[in-house]
Amino acid sequence: MKQTEFIAVLSVESNEVRFTVVSTRDGNEVVTSAETFPLITADSKDQRGGINSISSDQQSVCAVTSCVTGTPSPATDVITDGDVSCTAEREPPMSQGDVEQDSDVVWEAVLRVISDAVDKMCRDGTPVTYIKSVAIVNEMATLVAWNGATGKAVHNLIHWTDGRMADGGTAAAAKWLLQRSAVVQCAADNCRFGTLDAWLTWKLTRGHTYQTDVTNASYTGLLDLATLCWDSNAMRSHGLTAATWPTIRRLDKRSASVIVVGRLYGLSVHVTIARPSAVLYAQACYRRGQVAVTLTDRTAVVLGAYDRSPPRWQPAVGPWPVVGYCEPNMADRRRPKIVYGLLAVSRASAVVCWLKNMGLTKSWDDCMNTYALCRPTMTEHQAYMVPAFCGLPSAPYGRSDARPVVCGIGSHTGRIHLIAAAVDSICHSVNDIVRCVVAGSSSKLTEPVYIDGQCAELVGLMQRLANVSGSHLAVKRLDMAVSGAARMAAVSINVDYADRQEAVDYKPTSTNGQRLTWDGQWAKAVRRSYGWVAVDGRELDDRYAEAHADKQAGYFGISKLANIFRRFGFWYDRKVYDLLCAVRNYLTRNTRPLDINTDSSPVTYDTKSCEM
Repeated sequence: MKQTEFIAVLSVESNEVRFTVVSTRDGNEVVTSAETFPLITADSKDQRGGINSISSDQQSVCAVTSCVTGTPSPATDVITDGDVSCTAEREPPMSQGDVEQDSDVVWEAVLRVISDAVDKMCRDGTPVTYIKSVAIVNEMATLVAWNGATGKAVHNLIHWTDGRMADGGTAAAAKWLLQRSAVVQCAADNCRFGTLDAWLTWKLTRGHTYQTDVTNASYTGLLDLATLCWDSNAMRSHGLTAATWPTIRRLDKRSASVIVVGRLYGLSVHVTIARPSAVLYAQACYRRGQVAVTLTDRTAVVLGAYDRSPPRWQPAVGPWPVVGYCEPNMADRRRPKIVYGLLAVSRASAVVCWLKNMGLTKSWDDCMNTYALCRPTMTEHQAYMVPAFCGLPSAPYGRSDARPVVCGIGSHTGRIHLIAAAVDSICHSVNDIVRCVVAGSSSKLTEPVYIDGQCAELVGLMQRLANVSGSHLAVKRLDMAVSGAARMAAVSINVDYADRQEAVDYKPTSTNGQRLTWDGQWAKAVRRSYGWVAVDGRELDDRYAEAHADKQAGYFGISKLANIFRRFGFWYDRKVYDLLCAVRNYLTRNTRPLDINTDSSPVTYDTKSCEM
């Protein structure tokens, strides 16, 4: 009888660590262990008593006073790292957009979940030697900085949703550390940067392996997609050097990192992969139009397959070109199967947290139960909510000046109407980023749309999403990233892998007319959310008032024309975008929008852009 073969998958995020042992026979979980913990934000840091609540090794600083050995003044701290002593001022309070995590918390949780899972296997009479390979799947773009000489992290992990990554991703956060952190500056050539996969392999191999894979490298914004090597120009523009970033694992060679720390001593890590890429691979998406969606209680991440060649140029409000996945080619290792992808992210699902904070619902289940009971009795003329709590900076909107709005409320609007508007906003937001990814690939949507994540088990939400989008949805497992990483690890060591889980299908029951009405109302609500705050030091840019001035001046509606292009997915094309801007600027060159604006504060307008 053939010996049972297992694949171990270490799934690491900044707020959750999970270790799962998967059977290659049917893809089912043999044993699993997990830990969750909250992220560090400005609010949580204040509640925990400020910077003193974080370990001294993790305290970063904002300005360097000196970088010499000596006695500090009373207003400064001495930070010793290896042979370098650095005197620096204390760290300023975190801003509202900062999201971090203590690296010690993550690493200790990794060791605990591995030890707990191994103990469970021993109690069940399953030896650890049945594990043939270890795979690491991690959240995308989260930055880790540590000292290569001591192995200690020199700053908290910077989460991929952190505001410092808004303009440039991981590279922008690394640049921020180089400019603002005294410990990073004093570490000099000993400082190492990387995503979670590079840091974990470094820790598990005790510094013998310092490398990353092409999927995680592509989420940093520093990878040249054509050559799959670090982009020297991008590095230089952010003040970085290739020596401070991990080497990229060669695709034409089989490589493994031997674990020498913890209960997995002697096992090898054959695969590291970013979570969206693992999901795309698990769903077998490899051609244009195929889309995989991970919907959690915080974000919706959409990754669509593009092709086996790098994606074409995308406009600023288009999806983000990345490496989808690299499948090992056992027949010809010199020619691995590379699938590129397009990424778009929405944070609309965080609206349920706002509902809980307002006392309108107790949990996701309570929200969905209320929605399921009350939605059939509502008319179509309901409220529309745009949950732009942090703006709408990502594709397809590209508006950091947006803020939440609720449109269409009346005297009859109550709790159930706000809950329904919140659920519908999640569905419309996911539908928008799916369309964005598909339009970026210049193709039509290939059904079904694959869904996974915590929210995939909410039947009411899935059916509503199918009705709003008009697409066939398929839900197989709640965490397809583990399945994708396990499958790739099995392929890399030439072991058969089978997944016998059946998918649950959701098919739309809405009509074309209903969907057109919903899309139109949602588009109007999104436009109302624009122009509420100043961005990058600029004054408020009330484009809605400017559009109103165009209408009063007698010009035909450019916004209506833009909506027509939006509906068919052409508003992402740069030529169409430039044409609309040129037409709008020509027709509105003599208008005076300041006469329409009732706000007494001065307002400036960017005449080079148009309302999309």
